[in-house]
Amino acid sequence: MPGSFLLVAAVAAVLTPREVVFVETASAAVVRRVELPGEGLDAFAAPDGRIVVPLAGDAGTAVVAASGTVERWPGRVFPLFFVEPDRMYVVLPGLLATLSYPERAPIARMPLAGVAGARRAACSADGRLVAVIPVDPGGHALVLVPALERGAPVRVELGGEPSLVTLAADGAFAVAVSGGRSLELTAAGGERRARDVLALDGAVRSVCPGVEGRGILVGLAGRAGGELVGVRVEPGAAEPLRVTFRTVLAAPVNAIGTAAGEIIALAGEDLVVLSHNGRHPRRVMAVAGATGLVVVPAQPQSTVPAWSDAAAP
Repeated sequence: MPGSFLLVAAVAAVLTPREVVFVETASAAVVRRVELPGEGLDAFAAPDGRIVVPLAGDAGTAVVAASGTVERWPGRVFPLFFVEPDRMYVVLPGLLATLSYPERAPIARMPLAGVAGARRAACSADGRLVAVIPVDPGGHALVLVPALERGAPVRVELGGEPSLVTLAADGAFAVAVSGGRSLELTAAGGERRARDVLALDGAVRSVCPGVEGRGILVGLAGRAGGELVGVRVEPGAAEPLRVTFRTVLAAPVNAIGTAAGEIIALAGEDLVVLSHNGRHPRRVMAVAGATGLVVVPAQPQSTVPAWSDAAAP
């Protein structure tokens, strides 16, 4: 594959239990299949264009390049990447760690009292805010961490047990999936309880920021398949959470991403590329065994010198 490919075409990385499948979204064509050294649990797109895949058991973490090369890290890492290409957040028992990327050297630590670990976590695109869903079984709380300012974590009470969370690009708000079927909004700034709730008529399988950071996108599972739902988010408005569109798809929407002004959804085992407004499916491609989806950065960035032994492949 030409070295400049990822700079001129949107590429989605689809996770299957044993592979990462790189798909060029403009043509819905497979660019490359890369075998994993173990079963992949999740996928994260790093700033340098590689895909970080924590592996099941004690198999460590695979770092996969679109060129086909695979690096293996000891230990499982669930990274939270943001605008700084040389660092990442990692939630550990009792703390939020800032590590260098890709070396994984400790940079900073923030205590997270009472947080034994994370079931899910997310951070804003600017790195300002981190949201953690604690491992507490049956808990109804979301922990918001002002990571850049190193402020005190805030525990936000929700109406139901949280399962997923996404954040505004600038950290102005967090939206958590509560009870599996509702969205709860909390604005950053010390609020102790989510103040706005939007009930949806389906089980929420995925959530992410909208195209160019506008609103959020929600993936649902329903009796007859799935839906991609667009939600406007305006914390100060009379109706802070409002559905702007609903697009029916053939299967539950298990993952969503955005790239090149389009929305990319994983509906069952189908990769579906939709228009920027989410209303019109444009291309569909089946990826057998697909379990997850991330979008490769359009302009990969790295601070690792080209001559370094640690240079990203």
